[in-house]
Amino acid sequence: MNNQDENILDSDVMLENMTESVLITNADLESPGPYIIYVNRAFEKMTGWNRDELIGRSPRILQGPKTDHGIFLDLREKLLNGEIWRGRTVNYRKNGSEFDMEWSIVPIMDPTGNIHRLLAIQRDVTEIVATEKKLQQVMAEERKRRMEIEKTNSTLNKLIARQKRTLELFVKYVPEPVVSRTLAGQHDKILEGEQLEIALLFCDIRSFTSISERLNPNQIVNFLNIYYSMMSEVINRHKGVINQFVGDEIFVSFGAPIPIPDPEVAAVRCALDMVSKLNEINDRLRSMIQENVVTGIGINYGPVIAGNLGSDDRLSYSITGDAVNTAKRIESLTRNLPNAILISESIYDKTRNLIMTIPWGEVEIKGKNKKVKVFQVIDYKK
Repeated sequence: MNNQDENILDSDVMLENMTESVLITNADLESPGPYIIYVNRAFEKMTGWNRDELIGRSPRILQGPKTDHGIFLDLREKLLNGEIWRGRTVNYRKNGSEFDMEWSIVPIMDPTGNIHRLLAIQRDVTEIVATEKKLQQVMAEERKRRMEIEKTNSTLNKLIARQKRTLELFVKYVPEPVVSRTLAGQHDKILEGEQLEIALLFCDIRSFTSISERLNPNQIVNFLNIYYSMMSEVINRHKGVINQFVGDEIFVSFGAPIPIPDPEVAAVRCALDMVSKLNEINDRLRSMIQENVVTGIGINYGPVIAGNLGSDDRLSYSITGDAVNTAKRIESLTRNLPNAILISESIYDKTRNLIMTIPWGEVEIKGKNKKVKVFQVIDYKK
């Protein structure tokens, strides 16, 4: 048996033993398609359907009277754009019983860039939905109680409003440090935005597209989970805050929302440790991808606006500003330099006594009229 056959068998075994429900269809997005070509044991257990009964049929077999078809309105657009689609609605088991199911559908592209398969991972979230409904009921009762208190005691108005804002913030997804600051009574600046001076780090995997084309969907997920998990350990150790995972890119801030001593030094130390961590990451992944993961890192320091942006029902903690764009542009300069770390002059000035560097001089950066001084970090000074 060759390595490819072994990988296929390993993939089948992993899919069959996953606790998450997995369904794979062809790429026919026209009704009555797509058609099921594979389900794992977890899917059979969750739905009550046997795979022999499902192969060749449409996933619509799970829909019923209470299924909210509105969630599928953007499904085609997202999949055709190569994006992951997510949704949650009521579905039905073979015996007719209903349950709440959460979907994530990933388009799998062939080498020509066309959708070849659709990989769907489902999760029974009935208990979660029930808990959310109970939580909404509790919150509604709490709001009623507060209104009664406001009618009898005007001195508590400000305190109650502050508590309500805190509770509303908890039901939106925000980084843990933001929640900590909110609980400490510093939520006004977070909600309105604040100007900070922080260090910013971008780390990107080189040739990720070519790597992912050789992997099946489960391997891609496993690959990224291992990479993100091990890199996150390093970032957390240096008090960095991961603001975003974008594909294979990691965006990290040092000093926001919680200030830290010497964020420039923390960012450079973190970058050096991230590059060192690649040895361990590659040991874990080599059998899967048959090559080493190579990254590029760019670091900058400067003023940003940090705070929650969005709408009334959904917020996202964001960091914006020219310093962010510059950090990203510096990272893009590493494209042909394996595992290179490039820093701006503002980072170099605070770390020059700590590290060995190669000066690049003034470099033109897209989007900036003025050239930027860039330095390549080699190692710590001996």
